[in-house]
Amino acid sequence: MKEQLSALMDGELDLDAHPHLYKALRSDEDAADCWATWHLIGDVMRREPVMPSDLGARVMQALESEPTVLAPRRTWRDWMRSEYVVPLVATAAAVAFVSWMVWQPDMAIKTEIAQPSLAQAAIPPDILNSYMLAHHEYAPSNGVQHGYDIQPANLTAPGH
Repeated sequence: MKEQLSALMDGELDLDAHPHLYKALRSDEDAADCWATWHLIGDVMRREPVMPSDLGARVMQALESEPTVLAPRRTWRDWMRSEYVVPLVATAAAVAFVSWMVWQPDMAIKTEIAQPSLAQAAIPPDILNSYMLAHHEYAPSNGVQHGYDIQPANLTAPGH
């Protein structure tokens, strides 16, 4: 029987001349499965798209056999408890803070260079030396050797 089915598939037999093959395909499940398998193999070998005829029925049967899950929906409160919320809020706060600091022109740190006044520049050297000597003990010292030592000096004009 399988040899005759194979010959029928190859076009070597005429179905009108052998009506018993048609009846066998309709009544014999083994012959029908063999016929379907051989056609599937032929389609694959010819690289034709393969779509089983009972695909929709098999999908519906698989869906019906799956269990039904009855679970409540996630609420806003459940989402707020998730592990993504805290890092997300921290990132948003950091971006907002940095943006706020960048776009505030009044908040910029301004440094001013101290310019000596005219009164400071006019202090005679002997008064300045005596002041430095009197207040030397109040100068900060953190164990670092100063690059200068204050010693009393008398400045006189040349030729005096």
